[in-house]
Amino acid sequence: MKTFRLLGFSPVVLSCVLLSCQPQPQATNVEEIKKAIEVLDAQQVQAFASKDLDAMTANYAPDAVILAPNSPMVSGRDNIRSFFQEMSGMMDTFTFGLTRFDASGDLAYEIGTYAGSFGGVADKGKYATVWKKQADGKWMIVVDIFNTDLPAPAPPPAEPAKKGK
Repeated sequence: MKTFRLLGFSPVVLSCVLLSCQPQPQATNVEEIKKAIEVLDAQQVQAFASKDLDAMTANYAPDAVILAPNSPMVSGRDNIRSFFQEMSGMMDTFTFGLTRFDASGDLAYEIGTYAGSFGGVADKGKYATVWKKQADGKWMIVVDIFNTDLPAPAPPPAEPAKKGK
């Protein structure tokens, strides 16, 4: 009888031991991730200042998307490069400041503000960027959205109605 109880108890103990050997999810070290992304952000600002297109797109995942104001969604690194090439031709200055950051697992996001001069026109606005940790451990941008704080331009005046005969 004692042997039977011991055999019934053994699978439970064995299961507990095996489950405790499973790797536990690691806690996200938000400050460590934030520091790593701040380095990448600084590289991005430098890339914009020097108008280095390769460096401008280096932090974007191959399937990244940009959601810019008053324009269609830009998808993929090659299209993002073309977008930045056009944008950099107008860019005089550009800076941004982080106001909120968080991370969980392999995703992180930042929210902030930007200021710059584009073709002699001063602009300021806000942005949200989503970063994803890649299989190789590198953090890359997967979604980038920004929009201006400036008011929308006034619509053109309506054309006068034509008089009929």
